Amino acid sequence: MKTVYGPYRSWRLGYALGVDPICRQPKVCNLKCVYCRLGCGGIMVTERGRFVDEDRVKEEAKEILDKEKVDVLEFRGTGEPFLAKNLHEIVRALRGLTDVPFGIVTNGTMLGRDDVRKELKDFDVIVVKLDAVDEDGFRRTNRPHHSITFERTLAAIRDTIAESKGDVIIQVMFYKGNVALADRISELVRDIGPSKVFLSTPQCPEIPGLSKKELTDLVELFSGMDVRTIYTECAKER
Repeated sequence: MKTVYGPYRSWRLGYALGVDPICRQPKVCNLKCVYCRLGCGGIMVTERGRFVDEDRVKEEAKEILDKEKVDVLEFRGTGEPFLAKNLHEIVRALRGLTDVPFGIVTNGTMLGRDDVRKELKDFDVIVVKLDAVDEDGFRRTNRPHHSITFERTLAAIRDTIAESKGDVIIQVMFYKGNVALADRISELVRDIGPSKVFLSTPQCPEIPGLSKKELTDLVELFSGMDVRTIYTECAKER
């Protein structure tokens, strides 16, 4: 497995080089989301660990960046990226290779930790998922480790948006299991006040996603906000 992959067209952030600070099979995460593209198995942990060496990441990134120009480095991969204990060291190693923005896609569950809060400053763009409005929906859709609660996660997301000087974007994954809550989810997102909103839906046959029309219709619920969907952005790429 490679810790650095791409470049590829990210519907979120543009022409991206992916960085996976976990790089493990099975995945390492603190959630078991029903729609996860990596499946519902994997290793569930809540403590941070060192999964890849920063020198290895730098070497793999340099090999690609010497040949390719990208818009952004997008940190995401085989689990929650903030579980990587040496994430800051990885970022620092890569900053010497490029001056493009650094973005991270996170499930938001670790944003309340003091060490993670310091590392948020390493990123120009933070994409945080939010698929529920209460504890019941959180446990049904995201299936967190028993020590993780929706209340604490939501509070940490609010604090991150209030304190961040960069873009903090909320991404909502709509599927058949939570689309009935779309009104309430949109109200919560509006109250939180992110810089942008990304709407997605599962792209795998195991979990029924929404059609382009169904997802586009939900955009109206977020009127007045800067919204994009996986369908509209993928269409632009073609």
